[in-house]
Amino acid sequence: MDSSLTARRVLAKAAVQIGGVAQLAARLNIGARLLGEYLTGARAIPDALLLAAIDVVLEELPEPRNAPRADAPPERGSVRGS
Repeated sequence: MDSSLTARRVLAKAAVQIGGVAQLAARLNIGARLLGEYLTGARAIPDALLLAAIDVVLEELPEPRNAPRADAPPERGSVRGS
């Protein structure tokens, strides 16, 4: 799969999750028109922008059921608690 297509799909997924292109543009601190150009492939998506969009997507993922919470105290004898 073309990496630019993958990047555009990430941006589109982030826009849907956050409530639309205007909301994602505001979150990424760019104009909605510029974001539209990235989404259509008229401009190449900078790596930093792609990483910020990935953060948006990841924030919306549910926590795994059995994964320890980041703020939970370490278990006795665990690598984190050693």
